[in-house]
Amino acid sequence: MVRIMGFFESFNTCLKKIYNCGIITTDPQTLKSRNNLKKDIKMSYTQISHDHLESLDNTHILLFHEEQKKAEEIEFKFIKTGLDKKQNCFYTTNDTEKLKENMKKFGINVEDNIENGLLNIVLIPKEFEDYEKMISDKVESLPQDRKIRVVSTHYFDFNSERKTESMEEIEQCVDDRFHKIPGNFICSFHVPSVDKKLAPQFMKNLLDSHHEIIFLTKEDKIEKFNFN
Repeated sequence: MVRIMGFFESFNTCLKKIYNCGIITTDPQTLKSRNNLKKDIKMSYTQISHDHLESLDNTHILLFHEEQKKAEEIEFKFIKTGLDKKQNCFYTTNDTEKLKENMKKFGINVEDNIENGLLNIVLIPKEFEDYEKMISDKVESLPQDRKIRVVSTHYFDFNSERKTESMEEIEQCVDDRFHKIPGNFICSFHVPSVDKKLAPQFMKNLLDSHHEIIFLTKEDKIEKFNFN
């Protein structure tokens, strides 16, 4: 069994409150509160990047992580594979220059893919109040006539119910129109940015608007749940 360490231990508590099922394990009897919830699966970085994510189609994915660098390994591989397949890829960030630098280190040909229109780096505000005013229009403008991939990152300080409720509404709006999005969409959340007292309800509500949830742990392991 792989335990989710550090801040994720509070999310084990969240899951216990939400599902009344105890700690996350690979026991198929563990999670039963949703009729369509499949058992959790333990995966390595390679498995999640090379195998699992590439097996999904038109899926709204929720990624919880503690460390940006480790999350980017998953996100960048997801984007790089899409670029290699000549798919249009979108990545939101509030620091475009740092993102480009990190992508280059990962082996992504940033300049050429931006020039040919395959890589679209979308600048978002650093303050959540500004972000929530513009993100719906960004999602609405995504292409519908060709295969796409999207990574939407969230490093905001979710320290109030107003922010978490607004984020939940945004994610639900995305899911409501997901049938119009021709590809996979990763919503990546930095867990330490979420207030611990708000986390249980925030997490529960985010689950309702996604098809897949992935916990990225400090132990270089991944816990995956499927809600299809």
